[in-house]
Amino acid sequence: MLKAPTTTETLTFALVEEGLRRAEASADAAEAHGSYCGLLCGLGNGAEAAWLADTLVESAADVPANAAVARQTGELLAALAASTRAALAGADMDFQPLLPDDAEPLAERVDSLAQWCQGFNHGLFVAGRIGDAEAELGSGNTAEIVRDFGEMAQVSVGDEEADAEGEAAYAELVEYVRVSVQLVYEELSAVRQRVESAPVH
Repeated sequence: MLKAPTTTETLTFALVEEGLRRAEASADAAEAHGSYCGLLCGLGNGAEAAWLADTLVESAADVPANAAVARQTGELLAALAASTRAALAGADMDFQPLLPDDAEPLAERVDSLAQWCQGFNHGLFVAGRIGDAEAELGSGNTAEIVRDFGEMAQVSVGDEEADAEGEAAYAELVEYVRVSVQLVYEELSAVRQRVESAPVH
């Protein structure tokens, strides 16, 4: 039985991927985490509920027997959301995008990074609409990062390119994503404060 990890266990890509697969979610672990990070940058504390509903509601509604699995996966995703939120809000700058382990083939990792970037842009777009923050998303570093992530969402490599140079290029892209998300999170702090302080209708 799938269960949320304890505080001493690690929320790995494989664990989250397994949970999403069991719940028959439409997104894989990389895209789902990217989507949450985009929502989090724009919505703050309101991101988790929107993310869980978007990620799991279809599987639970379409197949009632999946409700228990969806609940277990929801607990796993809630733990991932909490750790991600703490990493982005913390002073240590230790945020990391959820991606396959480095032991996996480079082509698979690059594909997951592309999916992550696509998910982030989607989540940020949704957050912008919910928070009425399209202007903020279309200016400054955020706009440039969104464009870069859009290009990175199209990147792929063949197995023949899995060499030391390819590994180095991949590591640079991951680091760029890691730092960029932290930058967007900081740049949209006023948006989050506005959204979080808005009255609930």
